[in-house]
Amino acid sequence: MNQPVPKDSPPGPDVTPAGEATPRGSPVPEDSAASTPALADEAPVLTPAILARLAAVAEGNGLLKLGVVRLDHPGFAPARAALDAYVAAGKAGDMDFIPRTVDLRKHPEGMLPGARSLLVAAVPYGGEPGPIARYARSRDYHTVVHQRLIALEAALHAELPGVRSLICVDTKPVLERSAAALAGLGFLGKHGCLIVPGLGSYVLLGELLCTATWPEGHPTAAPTSPPWDACGACTRCLDACPTAAFDAPGQLDPRRCLSYLTIEHRGHVPEDMSEKFGERLAGCDVCQEVCPYNAGLGRNARIPAVAWLPPAPRPAPTVTAMAALGGAQYRGFVRHTALRRIPHRLMRRNALLALGNRTGAPDPGERHAFAAGLLEPDPRVHDAARWAAARRGLDEQALAPELEELRRLREAAAAAAEAREREDDD
Repeated sequence: MNQPVPKDSPPGPDVTPAGEATPRGSPVPEDSAASTPALADEAPVLTPAILARLAAVAEGNGLLKLGVVRLDHPGFAPARAALDAYVAAGKAGDMDFIPRTVDLRKHPEGMLPGARSLLVAAVPYGGEPGPIARYARSRDYHTVVHQRLIALEAALHAELPGVRSLICVDTKPVLERSAAALAGLGFLGKHGCLIVPGLGSYVLLGELLCTATWPEGHPTAAPTSPPWDACGACTRCLDACPTAAFDAPGQLDPRRCLSYLTIEHRGHVPEDMSEKFGERLAGCDVCQEVCPYNAGLGRNARIPAVAWLPPAPRPAPTVTAMAALGGAQYRGFVRHTALRRIPHRLMRRNALLALGNRTGAPDPGERHAFAAGLLEPDPRVHDAARWAAARRGLDEQALAPELEELRRLREAAAAAAEAREREDDD
């Protein structure tokens, strides 16, 4: 599942990684606090006319379906309760940033004292099925969406000079999918992703937290029906999950999700999960690929060309090449992409597990990758190589020629480096 979060933490409750707040606008008074916001009559007021003008600016900069929701909307209550239950059940796993930021996720005005509203917009992304999730094969959405929000923020300040604001793109602790649904962008599917009519669930979200208030259409009660009612009786996403990671509609256990295991999990991957990796390197789109709301969307001609997330600057290496890729090469590949979140050795771990799920006799490149992994001191890489090689009918004895050649090359490289060092000393 990949609607980062990043992604990207995988959706369960509405969670994303947390970063530092850098508000823009009038300085916060020294005696301000999240618990003591400014008086309502002092807050700048968003109106439908202003929102319409902001939406035009947003669309011109590739931010679609702009909506607004008040932070005191009662519809946030289910998401806050789900977050508490999620953390209490230990579902955050290695994502320790989630328990640390529970209070801010539930009360984002802690990042911007006096905040009252959240402007939310969507950015579509495309791509075909592959070993790397679609969004991660694009230019880093954190940077792209942030740049687009800067233009929207400037327009907001031009409309409401006294407003203060904070750009939020995945790295800020915001219940963003719930906010997007409450702001009218779409609805939450049973896979936990936001489904935007006309765009499907292949969207990224960006927000502006601001001190403006939104008086129009403020609801008096929270929604009473499940947010995935528009899915009807369909359970394709739940049924298609390779690891049965859904406990119920809208309730994902990330510890069984391939997106979490390939991106966030820092340890060894359990063998029963390794077998279900397929040839995935980063992320999993299965629950979105089977969703009827995504059927036939492609690069929809009705979507402005400026809105699409740009492609990554470099093509991805093959799975085989990734399994033996050097650190400098890897850093060059992931630069300017969201894959920077995955450390080099963990990507090699993933690639080796993927090779272990292939069938047939290993080719020379795969044998080389297994041998390189077996020589890796990091136990996560070494153990993945041993498991994968065994799955393909190989052990260290069978890989002796490759191991010997790699040791010889490493010794020669070390000797050359030592010689250069002696020359420098002379």
